[in-house]
Amino acid sequence: MADILIRNAIFLEQTEENQLIPITARTAKMLPNNNFRSILTEELLSAKKNISGTAAINLESLYNQLNLDKYAVKRLKSRRWHIKAKAIQELGIMGQKTHLNKIYRSTNNKNDLVRMEAQTTIVKLYGFEGLRFLDVVSYQISEWQQIKLLQELSRLAPDNFSGIEKWLDSTNISVIVFALKLVRNYHRFELYSQITELLTHSNETIRLEVIYTLEKIYTNDTSKILIDRYPVETLKNQKAIVKVLQDIGYDDDIPALIEFLDQEENELKRLIVRTIANINPQGLEEVEKLPQSKQHPLDQIIKQIKGELI
Repeated sequence: MADILIRNAIFLEQTEENQLIPITARTAKMLPNNNFRSILTEELLSAKKNISGTAAINLESLYNQLNLDKYAVKRLKSRRWHIKAKAIQELGIMGQKTHLNKIYRSTNNKNDLVRMEAQTTIVKLYGFEGLRFLDVVSYQISEWQQIKLLQELSRLAPDNFSGIEKWLDSTNISVIVFALKLVRNYHRFELYSQITELLTHSNETIRLEVIYTLEKIYTNDTSKILIDRYPVETLKNQKAIVKVLQDIGYDDDIPALIEFLDQEENELKRLIVRTIANINPQGLEEVEKLPQSKQHPLDQIIKQIKGELI
């Protein structure tokens, strides 16, 4: 019965607005049955995930016509996190925007999975506007959740959304990190000054994300700013700066990079030499003039980078 009802909905040709989908008396009689309703809902969700266009709209119409949302809303009140999370996911898949407030309350839920599902659903339903939960979220947004949110946003047309400038000043470290990813994904050049100010933030991860973000919204002065920052950075962030300079560095940056070769870390030396070669292959000639260029490991590094240029 569930399969037939869903198939009829998918292939229904709408001839008038708000047209009801035919339901047999036997099906209507079965709807109060929890087991049947559960099977029907699962089948609806499975079908909706795999189709789009008019057929998908018809499935949403069937879901609304049968008032299945009221059962999902009831499950939102459950104390069991998996029941609550599944209900949120269901409302998102079936496009239930009327229940925004109920879902929004869970975007800062103490349970990780409930919180993640609510945040993803809000973005699924409202796109960039749904990111307003970043204004209030107090828990950390995991790396995996950030990937999911960015993936959800990638399905939408780029939007000149607001709020990033506020999120960059958040007291929640993960919100700042996510805001930086938004800046570089959507090339928000107007936030350049605010981004560069974060280079002195106390958190290493935020500074790392700033370095990667500046690669996407750089100006003529960016490489100089990064080079000035280099001496006081952690080893991890120093490596990131050197990698970024491969794409945004200038010939004028090569002398400073050569000075950085005094550090002992071999991988960093390799990155520096490779960056110099990427900026200008002739810069290797200056590296070869160094006294230590004939000593291990710099001699082998120079040989390796020269081989890459051939």
